[in-house]
Amino acid sequence: MSFLNIIFEPAIILITGCFVAFLVLVIMNYSNVRSNLTKVYKFLQSLNKKELSYKFGQLDEFMSSNEYTHTVWEDFKKALIFPDRLYVASQSIKTAAAESSADIYLTVDSSYFFNEESLVTSKINAKFIQAIPTLLTGLGPFFTFLKMALAFASVNLASDENLVNSLGNLMGNIRIAALCSVFAVGFSLIFMFVEKMLYNAMCKTYYLKIQKEFIRLFDVVSSEKFLIDLVKESKLQNLTNEKLLKTLPEYFGKSIMTSFNETAVPYLENILYSLNKLNENFNKGQGGDVIDKLF
Repeated sequence: MSFLNIIFEPAIILITGCFVAFLVLVIMNYSNVRSNLTKVYKFLQSLNKKELSYKFGQLDEFMSSNEYTHTVWEDFKKALIFPDRLYVASQSIKTAAAESSADIYLTVDSSYFFNEESLVTSKINAKFIQAIPTLLTGLGPFFTFLKMALAFASVNLASDENLVNSLGNLMGNIRIAALCSVFAVGFSLIFMFVEKMLYNAMCKTYYLKIQKEFIRLFDVVSSEKFLIDLVKESKLQNLTNEKLLKTLPEYFGKSIMTSFNETAVPYLENILYSLNKLNENFNKGQGGDVIDKLF
């Protein structure tokens, strides 16, 4: 039996077709993952840690609009600590960059959110891909026993001559049946090797790069340090409130005096000026006329 006859055997063709279809499916899935992860990685790479405080809006918009990251990004934001000065719109770029090197802190390691599960396996049919080698291996025994059953069914025992011819065909079909298992197991081993190489090159490399970028951009603060900073901030606010309460009466008194000087004093001056005019006219002998005019 020639090699071409073996290759064009329907069972062999079907096993080979399944192998090629599974491999194309994996390549398409991994290419899609690589394309999206590359966009995320390049955007994160363009950010500067010192400028992150006033560019966080751009980062939030990009991560929220990306279909690969919007879900995990919402959980990630809940683990961030934002300082008050982040919301001060009057700060300039140089001032914001000079005041602090890391304005936004992370309370949980970024790998808890951006990991293999959230960035890769949840975006592809990972369980099906892991089952493909088993499916390819299972095709071997299936077609082997199917081919052997058909071969034994075609044996003709009517005469010795027919029996001899049937035995020759039987041995050829048994050889094809055995090759079905060989091809299936071989394709299964090749698929596992190629799939691991593609995964490492197209998926694992990029999600690890994204993890490194988040580590670069966000400093992780421990629970103890966070509580200490919270106590310090509370003390500073208490001191500020205490100073404000002490100066409040003084500012209140100044405000009342200012308001009195701006409104009541000019009004009283006008009244006094009018009374002086009335007094002058009265002293000149025109008092009666003035009184008549008043009433």
